[in-house]
Amino acid sequence: MWPREALLRDVVWVIRSFRPQVIVSVFSGTPADGHGQHQAAGLMAVEGFHAAADPERFPELADHGVRPWQAAKLFRRPRGGEPTHTLATGDFDPLLGRSHFQLAMESRSQHRSQDMGVAQTPGGRTTGLVLVATAPGVEDDGAGFFAGVDTTLAAGAEALDGPVAAAVRDGVARWRGALAQAGTALNARDPWGAAEPLAEGLRRLRAGATAAAKGAPGTELARALERRVVDAEAALLAAAGVTLRVRAEDDLVVPGETVEVTLELWNGGPWALSEVRPALALPEGWSSEPVTLEGGEDFSPFFGRGAPPSALGVDGTLAPGALARWRYRVRVPEDAGSSRLYFRARPRAGEMYRWPEEASSWALPKDPPPVHGRVELVLRAGGEAARVRAAREARYVGVDKALGEFERPLLVVPAVSVATETASMVWPAGLDETREVRVVLEGYAAAGVEGRVALSAPAGWAVEPASQPFRMPGPGAQLSATFRVRPDGAGPGRHSFRAVATAADGRRFEEGVTLIDYPHIERTAMFDPSTLDVSVFPVAVAPVTVGYLMGSGDDGLRALRQMGVTVREVTPDDLETSVPPDVDVLVLGIRVYETQARAAAVNDRILEFARAGGTVVVQYNKHEYPAGGFAPYPVEMTRSAPRVTDEGSPVAILDPASPVITGPNRITEADFEGWVQERGLYFLSGWERPFRPVLAFTDPGELPAEGSLVVAPVGAGAYVYTGISFFRQFPAGVPGAHRLFANLVSLRGADLRGGS
Repeated sequence: MWPREALLRDVVWVIRSFRPQVIVSVFSGTPADGHGQHQAAGLMAVEGFHAAADPERFPELADHGVRPWQAAKLFRRPRGGEPTHTLATGDFDPLLGRSHFQLAMESRSQHRSQDMGVAQTPGGRTTGLVLVATAPGVEDDGAGFFAGVDTTLAAGAEALDGPVAAAVRDGVARWRGALAQAGTALNARDPWGAAEPLAEGLRRLRAGATAAAKGAPGTELARALERRVVDAEAALLAAAGVTLRVRAEDDLVVPGETVEVTLELWNGGPWALSEVRPALALPEGWSSEPVTLEGGEDFSPFFGRGAPPSALGVDGTLAPGALARWRYRVRVPEDAGSSRLYFRARPRAGEMYRWPEEASSWALPKDPPPVHGRVELVLRAGGEAARVRAAREARYVGVDKALGEFERPLLVVPAVSVATETASMVWPAGLDETREVRVVLEGYAAAGVEGRVALSAPAGWAVEPASQPFRMPGPGAQLSATFRVRPDGAGPGRHSFRAVATAADGRRFEEGVTLIDYPHIERTAMFDPSTLDVSVFPVAVAPVTVGYLMGSGDDGLRALRQMGVTVREVTPDDLETSVPPDVDVLVLGIRVYETQARAAAVNDRILEFARAGGTVVVQYNKHEYPAGGFAPYPVEMTRSAPRVTDEGSPVAILDPASPVITGPNRITEADFEGWVQERGLYFLSGWERPFRPVLAFTDPGELPAEGSLVVAPVGAGAYVYTGISFFRQFPAGVPGAHRLFANLVSLRGADLRGGS
């Protein structure tokens, strides 16, 4: 699924682009790493270290501006062995006010979807590393992380020959001297003292960088000096108290509309700025025009009154303490593309994203922002003058009544988002009924949109009505249109419907927009086709009523309803004294004992329900399930709980006579075709009778895992534990998974007692 050469090419691109001197691999590239992507990362770190330095490997990358690069050292985290090097990650850093370990733990706590919040423990701590490889000529004596590696700019400058060598060496030497002076002068309460040596150092550094660019273009030294100039400009502006903010008046813009963008340059330091020149950087096809500003921002008298925009003086000067604003009206062209993540712009090649032809965005977490504000100015710090450039992306700045000011990126979205309420549906073959399908529209255009929305049906289906009018008055408007769908000769297979909204001016919209927006994740727009996939297949289910106790969220309840099962959601409160009398089967959602705090408290009621003749189906849970003794008989789950990740892996039916296999749907190997992502996870590793395993899945090169589905009689009823990933198969409309699940909820205790 992840072709080795394709992965390696991506890693080589990153190494040759970033050009690190030291690489650290968290993973070893062995099964000790656990998940497959962890192992792949460990393998690629070693292979990439060597391949990135080999000009014979991936020479085509040179066409995109990168050259072979030899990192000096490769380390990895030890996996059970003794480290060769240690880093003092627990030492107090006065600039951070804490240790790097504490900072790392704050970072780990941002992995919120995985519940990985941890304490930021103070105190001494070391992190061990194992030296895996070194570059030719690099001597490592174990004395330090960078032992044998010269990381200074001076070393690169000394290696130069030719007429530019002296200019580069002089520039680098004077920059280092000025930087040392700035460090000595820096004071948190009075940063201005560092500005004058920084200004002098920037001038010298820029001279050296210019000489290197002319005399040694493309060298690592030239690249490093270019990056240092940008850093030095930022440092000088910070020390001089000069800030730039670029505010967009809206966060979501639509092609054909305009958005106002304001540049705010605040000279908070003690020196005047001159030759101040603002500008906007826009994508090709975008345009802008200046807007006259009148007055300042009005606040409540309690907070004071905002300063009016400052007029620049002669030669574009801005006095100390003054704030200058420039506003532009930016027009987004009609054909502007949406803010689509570059790696989702084209269909994947198997399980690999397709990167665009243009390499500028390769390996970035997302696309660059569309609009930037720039200011060029001359800063006179004491007796030194330096020309400085500052650039910031345009961001929407809003105010939340509870949380205060917040920022969001500027995103381009279509005027109308169109999506079916659900992306998939299952339909029992031969079921002649009419179902309703809701199409959900959301508007983003300031001027609103009117038109008609239709649900396009494949052959063999009838849809009523053919279309419906819609009117979206403005941004944030939402409405839904309901269509009646029924089979009209449709046979088994997958059938795709598409919702399309057509504006009065002919514009077509057939994508749904989802905004990923959490406090710890930068807002991102996701675009998906407005399709509904209907899977038609034969499936039967017993006439039972199912109570569904939701876990961390899955589509089981909806899947049962679409198969014709009478099902309703129940809560731990509903089970406080007993399972409701109209319920025949109780299904527990995934990770219910972890996510439903009171599920453990009502577990006795659940087991009593089974003993009285009910059927209990428990979907995958983690280690708290065996540890809590929630099953009716002892079960075990090893720390690295068995899982099978190859969705196409072979399956063995261990008990062909089991009622789980025989009816009401006869389960065969064909029912395990077309599965997605995995077979299952958190399988049991041990169990006591009368539990009996039904299936065995096998990942390549591993022993069969038999704990994916175990069943047992409990009193007059039946009990099932399954780690099969039904929650992944249901949204994908996988027929065999639905048929197997229908058998589980159809299971009765009497079906099992004869074979126990």
